[in-house]
Amino acid sequence: MPSEHVTVRPVELSYTLTRQDWLDGFVAHRRRIRRPWLVPVLIVAALVGLVRSNGFRAMSATDVAVHATVGLTAVGLGLLMFRLLIGARWMYRWQVRRLMRGNPWLSEPIRATVDDTGLRLTSASRSETAAWSQYLRYIEMDQSFVLRASARLGAAVLVLPKRGLVTGDPAPLRELLETHCHQSA
Repeated sequence: MPSEHVTVRPVELSYTLTRQDWLDGFVAHRRRIRRPWLVPVLIVAALVGLVRSNGFRAMSATDVAVHATVGLTAVGLGLLMFRLLIGARWMYRWQVRRLMRGNPWLSEPIRATVDDTGLRLTSASRSETAAWSQYLRYIEMDQSFVLRASARLGAAVLVLPKRGLVTGDPAPLRELLETHCHQSA
């Protein structure tokens, strides 16, 4: 639906961002980043190690079984380490704690207005306006809407907690986001 046909009234939010809100933002922003190259790279590395350790000589069935087990174990441990180190929420909690500690103004009460022209955010020390072209994607989480500038890491992220909706109904905000942004899967 083109943005000029939207008749949704402005949506008002009033909230104070918490660590949990920022954690939602980090998780939402990074949860769909795929690394399809990781598994093939690990498999190739295991196979190269298998061939190099064998020295291109004929292998017995026992050698093949041992090398296959070592290769599969290496791939499994690589995937496990990737999951624990990169995909873990504890890493995001640490980042959020540092972000909040280094930027005390992030904990100020915020008043936000979302309408067809974009977003207006106001707090005690800041006032910002963002056009829809600045936030091309969004993800709806259980507790918040997370707006993203792009799907790339390091892109700007804006968290709008659902608890901050003045009316309490997320449907109008969801309709505005669906009109102006692409929903990330």
